[in-house]
Amino acid sequence: MITIVSESALEILSDDAMLSRLGDPCQASNLEWSTFSWSDVRELGGLIAFDQRRPIHVLVGKPADRVHSDRVVSHVWSGPIPPGSLYHLAPGVLIASPGFCYLMASGSLSKPRAISIGMECAGLYGRRHDALGFSDRNQLMTKAELVDYLKGAKGCYGCRNALRFLPYVLERSRSPMETAMVLVLTIPSREGGFGLPRPELNMTIRPRPNEFSLSQRSHYEVDACWERQRLVLEYNSYSDHLSREALDRDAMKANSLRSLGWKVLVVTRAQLEGDALSVLAYQVARGLGIKRRHPKAEERDRLLEELL
Repeated sequence: MITIVSESALEILSDDAMLSRLGDPCQASNLEWSTFSWSDVRELGGLIAFDQRRPIHVLVGKPADRVHSDRVVSHVWSGPIPPGSLYHLAPGVLIASPGFCYLMASGSLSKPRAISIGMECAGLYGRRHDALGFSDRNQLMTKAELVDYLKGAKGCYGCRNALRFLPYVLERSRSPMETAMVLVLTIPSREGGFGLPRPELNMTIRPRPNEFSLSQRSHYEVDACWERQRLVLEYNSYSDHLSREALDRDAMKANSLRSLGWKVLVVTRAQLEGDALSVLAYQVARGLGIKRRHPKAEERDRLLEELL
């Protein structure tokens, strides 16, 4: 039986309906989850849909079981597998749950990369290896569900890091770039970020009845919001915001929010690198009415390289 994990599992789960089709998690203690042969790997293409041009990430029980091939990336897991970690995907094929993907990432990847995987699990997108780089979907799990999963993983490799990183995992991010934008602004300056307070993501703002004349719509969803300070940060990608309709929509949205008393900052990809990012962080800090120590340029750029 072969077990698909890590980025391969998350890409399969980027299909919005996939997780609901899998049913309930299975009991890993009753399964030979790491017993498979090279022929099992070759036959995967006939059982599930995945990009066979990319290596498949699989779980093995000990270093000696690693598969040595450019088509397979082996991840060693030698201890007990926590409850809620595995689903049956196809005959002879298991897939890691979102919580297990985050737990494994917390034990093997850097803090920024692990947090970004946690935000993908709790977000409204799934990474894909296509032109756009992701697809829209519902949350795979809420942060509360992730906390419950980690309670059952106590003592497992990576659990201590997973709990330590959890405060930085925010729900409802809509894209990898939103995730990167928020993390570089909120991770502490000693780690390359700007240490700003964490916002709420994709919050809905509704005008009061006496403000209806100031707004083009009954409500607006904003990418990042610090509600108490009435500050909004909007990430505008080049792919979704350059058409005539998008430009009209964005202008009406920004004007309405400003008329309702919100401070609105608009971010593009070019502002998430180098000195432009530092200026953006100063603008956000000023909008929040706070001062923060900025990271060294080399540490900032190292963090950006990991996130982007």
